[in-house]
Amino acid sequence: MTRSSVLTHILVAVATLGLVSAAFHPLDLWPLAWVAFVPWMAYHEKTRRRGTARALMAAYYLHLAYMLQWIGAVAPPAVWAIPLLGLPFVWLCGWICDRCVYGLGMRGVVVYPLAIVSCELLRDQFLGLTWSSVGYSQWRWVEGVQSAAIFRVHLLSWAVLLVNAAIAALLLRPRDRGSLVGAVVAAAVVGTLHVGGAARLGNELEEGPLVLGVQGNIEQGAKERVPRRVTWERQRQLYAGRSPELDADLLVFAETSFIGIRPDVPLSRVLELPAWGGWLPSGRGQGTVLGHDLVTEAGDHQNVATVVVEGAPVARYAKRVLVPLGEHVPAWLPARAWFSRQVVEQGGYEPDMVPGDRFVVCELAAGPRPTRFGLNICYEMVFPGEFRGLMLEHDPDFIVNISNDGWYGESQEQDLVHVATRFRAVESGRSVFRVSNTGISTSVDPFGRYRHTVEVEGDRKAVAGLLVDRVRLDSGQTAWVRAGDLLPALLPLSLLILVGWTALRRRFSRA
Repeated sequence: MTRSSVLTHILVAVATLGLVSAAFHPLDLWPLAWVAFVPWMAYHEKTRRRGTARALMAAYYLHLAYMLQWIGAVAPPAVWAIPLLGLPFVWLCGWICDRCVYGLGMRGVVVYPLAIVSCELLRDQFLGLTWSSVGYSQWRWVEGVQSAAIFRVHLLSWAVLLVNAAIAALLLRPRDRGSLVGAVVAAAVVGTLHVGGAARLGNELEEGPLVLGVQGNIEQGAKERVPRRVTWERQRQLYAGRSPELDADLLVFAETSFIGIRPDVPLSRVLELPAWGGWLPSGRGQGTVLGHDLVTEAGDHQNVATVVVEGAPVARYAKRVLVPLGEHVPAWLPARAWFSRQVVEQGGYEPDMVPGDRFVVCELAAGPRPTRFGLNICYEMVFPGEFRGLMLEHDPDFIVNISNDGWYGESQEQDLVHVATRFRAVESGRSVFRVSNTGISTSVDPFGRYRHTVEVEGDRKAVAGLLVDRVRLDSGQTAWVRAGDLLPALLPLSLLILVGWTALRRRFSRA
């Protein structure tokens, strides 16, 4: 292969992934996703030269590093280390495309969408790198997002990629019958997703409890520099400044609203301003969710959410999925000690937290009727399996997520989690009430519609305010909660069946 061929491969791949990157935050030019893969798909099917898949790997590495640049605020090496984990799946995708299109003569309009989505699904299963799936770029298309109740993000990804492949086929063979059929199928898939999603959005929801969240906007370093009572008092004043008629059924404070708590020091003493329970909601069974870290009796550090009802702690949830290279450094990672030092130098703390081992729900008596809410914390928002596990084990009426996000400034990290919140609500079929220290705090109904978001003069990040909503309730379980990823797995299974059928036909045609 000549040097000019290699350069052309790389330019086409980089152009493709550049367009894909622009479809995500911070640019959020979401329409680009519908055409971003066209250059690579058309080039790959037309040239039939080795090396296009390897060029795609290099471009994907740059794409994912771009998507993860916000991690540099805490662990700069992770920006370049984590994308390496995704390269085997991109290589597999390229290998499948080469074998199917070049070896078996299959049409790209069939192969490319299923191959890319299949490798997305495998990557999610093995690595949990969910935020770069193509379908997430279409978060504004709320009708299309309803497909997440069955297939997570993957059917939406397939639809977007199918449109790309259909356009590429029309560019290569504009009068070919197969290209025209592919275009018709792509249009039918998009239309079906829209009509089906619109029908689902027409379902009615029950009115639930009134929930208030405090977005304190406390600078991360302030938690270490000033006494706990100072930062806590700032958040208390935000709550005290609410309208008098807003008597919350549930009050929610963000992740790690205060730090350095030990089990031998009662929360009642830590929060005594001036007396425990003197200002928290009480009198009719109201609850309060407090986010803090905890130093256990064994000396371990945990990130927890404690639920207080009528002045007494009634439940405690410890974060199950810790941020790698942030809250902990995996034991298997090479140069683990060096990575730990980087976090200490950049973030100012030791990444040695211990995860929790169970899901937690809490009863809430206040509101139109008694309800049960589930808890999760920050980074767990990007893991659909955490929501499914909570739903299968406890089936809560709604879900509360507390987050910090203060480590990452006003980067696209907050936007990516905001997008994930919409998908988690649709997948689980439950409202998600997300309260972040620095934003974006939002309430999302079971169909993924953003109901309320903390916003000050058009800004949602690095502002202080209250998130107020009477959350909406739905019943039953979504198809995805019941069946899990067996349903998204139908997409790679379809590819295997098509490949097997094509291979058999070719074999018997030669006989």
